[in-house]
Amino acid sequence: MPSTPTESSHDEKRQEDAVDIDGLQPVDSAAEQRLVRKLDMRLLPCLALAYLLGFIDRANAGNAKVAGLVSELSLGNWGFNIGTCLYYVTFIVLQLPAVMLVRKFGNRLVPVAVIVFGIINIGTGFIHNRSGFYAVKSLLGIAEAFVLPGNSYIITQFYKRSEYSVRIGFFIFSGGYLSGAFGGLLASGFLHIAPMGPVHTWRHIFVWEGLLTVGIGILLVFLYPSIPETTTMLTEEERKLTSLRITVPHASQFPSWVQIKEVVFNPIVLASSWFYIIDNVTVTGMSVFTPTILALNYPHASAIRIQLLSVPPNICAWVFSITLIYLAMRYKMHAAAALVGVILTIIGYGTWVATDATYIKTRYACLFLNTMGGCYGPIVLAWTVSNARGDSARALTGAVIPGAGAIGSIIASWSYFPTDAKTGYHIGNTLNVSLAVVVAIGIAALWLFEFRYNKRKEAEFKYRL
Repeated sequence: MPSTPTESSHDEKRQEDAVDIDGLQPVDSAAEQRLVRKLDMRLLPCLALAYLLGFIDRANAGNAKVAGLVSELSLGNWGFNIGTCLYYVTFIVLQLPAVMLVRKFGNRLVPVAVIVFGIINIGTGFIHNRSGFYAVKSLLGIAEAFVLPGNSYIITQFYKRSEYSVRIGFFIFSGGYLSGAFGGLLASGFLHIAPMGPVHTWRHIFVWEGLLTVGIGILLVFLYPSIPETTTMLTEEERKLTSLRITVPHASQFPSWVQIKEVVFNPIVLASSWFYIIDNVTVTGMSVFTPTILALNYPHASAIRIQLLSVPPNICAWVFSITLIYLAMRYKMHAAAALVGVILTIIGYGTWVATDATYIKTRYACLFLNTMGGCYGPIVLAWTVSNARGDSARALTGAVIPGAGAIGSIIASWSYFPTDAKTGYHIGNTLNVSLAVVVAIGIAALWLFEFRYNKRKEAEFKYRL
């Protein structure tokens, strides 16, 4: 992919060029490998854990829905969808300011946000009406807006461009898919707990998961690193080596409006944002409504069994997605990897639409394909961020694409609703397969553009020689 957003600040460009010259100093390859391994073992688990907690806390409403949340709060046919929609509205609005605040005030703002949305989750266990549900979902979107773009930005502080893809994919995939697995397991366990005063049935899910989130969030405050130049996670020698490896110095100033405009309206970022929007229609539909879909597929199953049935598709998708993004990074074939995910989505939703309720096992298999297929969005994100030039551009790109992608989550909030259950959620499934076809065409076109662009640049380079 051609280099996406460039920095408009001449001072920062000169600074970047200076660092590139320094980067020519010889680096001990063995020491570099040890550093990368240490970062992978020390940094990535923290990022993945923060995102895992965020995904669990946003998706647990779907687990609570099949355990009585809708009827007890009198949400009616549309209240659950409205609450889910409100979450993503605030999530979208706060993405860009959130990453800029992380850039200004430090990386530990991310685990502080984890503590905050854990507290909000605890409070959700004590709401009693529709207004309370809307309020906590809106607040949750504000708090969780810091995690994904903040983590993506932290990745760019410690790793080289060629290493971004698999690392960004690791914490997104681990958080997203493992949350579906752990969320189902946790929900099934919490539903076994006897009533404790006002806390009972679905309320246990929010309260106990919230307490777990707050506890881990406090731990993450001490584990999250500061910037590479000062972090105690690394030794002095490792900090120097990190600075040699990274081509752009990290500053705390906010980018100019010109820089923001260049990133937001860059054609590659716009295309990637569109792909991410569509992917989020699928991912949100699967994360929030999988228990609802399973309840339709298994009408006589208990709420606990429904939670357990949601675990295998997510475990399978996690293994598949980590493998796929590693291959994408290893062979520099992000477009091909993304297309694999889109094709699985088309097959999964297309098969669901083509079958009826008597094909229970076939439709359950479709959940595996649909969940695995959702991996193409983070691959596109990693692809674009790794090609952005400059610290500000990478930070902004890592916020703009997921922020815009949340629009897809708003669409997904309205793609599965009770009045369409009798058709097997035909509207939601048809929407997903149709949008996936559009993405397949778009990624193929961008892939062709990249190929022709690189060929032209290669020819120009040879001509200069």
